[in-house]
Amino acid sequence: MNTLKIWGLNFFLQMGIALLLAALFSDLRFRIKGLGFFRAVFYLPNLITISSVAILFNVMLDWKYGSINQILLKLGLIAEPINWLNDPVASQVSVSLILTWMWFGHTFIVLMAGVSGISKEYYEAALIDGANRWQTFVSITLPLLKPILLYVLITSLIGGLQLFDLPMLLTDGLGAPEGSLNTMVLYLYNQAFRYNNYGYASTVAYALFLITVIFSAITFKSMYRDVKATKNGGK
Repeated sequence: MNTLKIWGLNFFLQMGIALLLAALFSDLRFRIKGLGFFRAVFYLPNLITISSVAILFNVMLDWKYGSINQILLKLGLIAEPINWLNDPVASQVSVSLILTWMWFGHTFIVLMAGVSGISKEYYEAALIDGANRWQTFVSITLPLLKPILLYVLITSLIGGLQLFDLPMLLTDGLGAPEGSLNTMVLYLYNQAFRYNNYGYASTVAYALFLITVIFSAITFKSMYRDVKATKNGGK
């Protein structure tokens, strides 16, 4: 449940931001220039090593002297400092937001690759017909991006179920506070290399593999059915 909570929030935020940016950059009314520059800027956090990211956010999320608490206090958004890494809910939200910051650029690049494959004639026809931005996005961009969304969903799910390094580095390596950051792979690691329960750890690894396969198969099946229905509807 810890793994799914952290991954779920991260995925919806990451996908929402990436879809919003993809819609803006594909909108013929805006005609935003410098796509290559924005791609590089958005993807940059993904190039930073996870250990550096953990050190950076350990400092920023510090209860007494962290810059995030200081900014929120000066803006009057909070009355007292929040102990981000000592509260179960706050720590899970913090990890999700960090992962969103790291990975939304990658998702954006993948979605823009899909958008670039959509014929501009569809958008021009929608513009001539008077369709607004929301109608264009829902009726053209989103249906034609479903195969790309399937790929992003499955790869993100597999990566989310393997979440280990950030929870390991941000706290004591045991999933503190109160076990809220004790993800499946972190639990597996501790059972094998901290407690020497190698047989049990291998069983957890097999269970993790089966869970990944089952979730991926369900996702692929449901998305493939939607894509097939869309294509048949178009015919």
